[in-house]
Amino acid sequence: MRFLLSEYINLLKEDKELDALLTDLLVGMKFTTISKPMKGRQFGVDISAVGIDPEDGIKKVFLFAVKQGNLTRTTWDGDVNAIRSTLNQIKDTFIPTSLTNRLKKLPKKIIVCTNGVINQNVLVDWTQYIDQNTTDAVEYDFWGTGEITAMLDDYLVSEKLFPQEYQSLLRKSLAFLDLPDYDLSHFYTLIQKILDKQPKQKRQILKKLRLVRLCLNIIYKWSQDNNNLKPSIYASERCLLLSWHFMQEGNHLKKNFVRQEFYKTHSLKRNIGVYYFNKVAKHYKTEHSIYKYSRNSLEYSLNVWEEIGIIAIIGLTEIQEFRIHYREGNEEDAQTYYQSALSISNGLCLFIKNNPPSKYPEYDVHSIEIALALNLMNFTRNFNPAKKWISEMTLGFNNRYKINKFFPLFRKSYDKLVDIHNGDEECEIQSSMIVLILAEYTLVLKDEDLYQFVRKIPTELFPDLNLQIWFPLEEMENKICVQDYSRGEGTLKHSVTLYENVEEYKKEMVSEMELFGPEKDFKIFKHSFDIVAHVASRHYKSQPFPLTWRVLMKQEVSTKE
Repeated sequence: MRFLLSEYINLLKEDKELDALLTDLLVGMKFTTISKPMKGRQFGVDISAVGIDPEDGIKKVFLFAVKQGNLTRTTWDGDVNAIRSTLNQIKDTFIPTSLTNRLKKLPKKIIVCTNGVINQNVLVDWTQYIDQNTTDAVEYDFWGTGEITAMLDDYLVSEKLFPQEYQSLLRKSLAFLDLPDYDLSHFYTLIQKILDKQPKQKRQILKKLRLVRLCLNIIYKWSQDNNNLKPSIYASERCLLLSWHFMQEGNHLKKNFVRQEFYKTHSLKRNIGVYYFNKVAKHYKTEHSIYKYSRNSLEYSLNVWEEIGIIAIIGLTEIQEFRIHYREGNEEDAQTYYQSALSISNGLCLFIKNNPPSKYPEYDVHSIEIALALNLMNFTRNFNPAKKWISEMTLGFNNRYKINKFFPLFRKSYDKLVDIHNGDEECEIQSSMIVLILAEYTLVLKDEDLYQFVRKIPTELFPDLNLQIWFPLEEMENKICVQDYSRGEGTLKHSVTLYENVEEYKKEMVSEMELFGPEKDFKIFKHSFDIVAHVASRHYKSQPFPLTWRVLMKQEVSTKE
């Protein structure tokens, strides 16, 4: 386990990643943090804390200067940001001016913390400096990769909290991570086991959530090192969902310290998504951009739909951040997140435009990706691309059936899909949820002509098609984050009629929300964390919650009345 932790620490390259890890470690050591990393002048100190020194059992003020990489001649005394200058700043300025009188009375320990080692040619300089500057009130230490690894092993992933079974699951996850078809089953089991039991003590609750985040960070760094970020995307979704379930089941949602810890997991998931998007976005401008990553045309089509769902979730996560900051009155930050969401939405529109399979769903369950993508396009006011996509899919239903005798499979079966594509089996036209979602989104987008165009699918092209829509039930709330919640659960309205009169359909839709819309009282919506519902739908391939788009129509109908 120490080897894995050591490798993970060495992979921390981004700004503030080591700071965040160190902050979690100090909490595990039962230190009280005085100040955390922030922008601006800090007189050399990145983190300050008070705690019992495990070396001698004395209560001290710990002052950390966090640096990247090895301690070399350049980083030791090369410029004003070098470590020697930093130590002088802490000694001469921070301690006299930034500590309270109570803290000044305690012994101080200044620690240089890096994810590296002290190079041999600097060791003499380091030793001389600490010998010359150590007093009864101030001492110095160095925490490199080895020291941090040992303390993580002792305080964050101890045998009690992270037993051999967990360590084995993590090692297997990393060993199989670069395999293209690996389903992350070991990692999912690991996170489930970590969060399985509900502790009562605050410290134990926080340790569990931080351990989940540490494991996710390890997967993320290994994925970066393998140059394949998809596993970290999927892993981050599962961690978010299981962490929310842990909070909900343990009645922790109103506890501020737990919500703050969950938000850190959400933020890590967001960082992974944005990093992924920034890395691949340039490919969205190229026609058939992901065909080269597919073994055949059918796999290309399925990969396109998978990618649409991933991009949509990344964008909707930015919308979630926009809402959080807007509610808190941080309009400047809110606008930054909105612009990020818009950029991702624009990338999604380009991806759809340049990858033709996006117009031809293979499975009816692609309603999930369609609902997520249209949700993002609507929030970012990409109305025209959304309408064009709906129109193209509507045409695609007709053209594909006329040419290839194919209609999206209502029940997902890869073997059957292959047989139909190979001409070994005929396609049956049975039911559809996609068509109803497309029709309802035309109303969200306020385009009655497009509604009438979509309406031709069941009224003229496929008159025997059974239109359906899925609704959740109240008792399903505790299943949303742990399984495919729509499989054999919820209630189904079938034989739905798309009325020619648009207003008549809108009113029926609003009345259905009152009858079949218990999700409005689900905690994910009550606590305004809608992204959990979107992630659960994509991750478990479960039907989207109608509330997420119908609520927009309800507001319009209520206004008219």
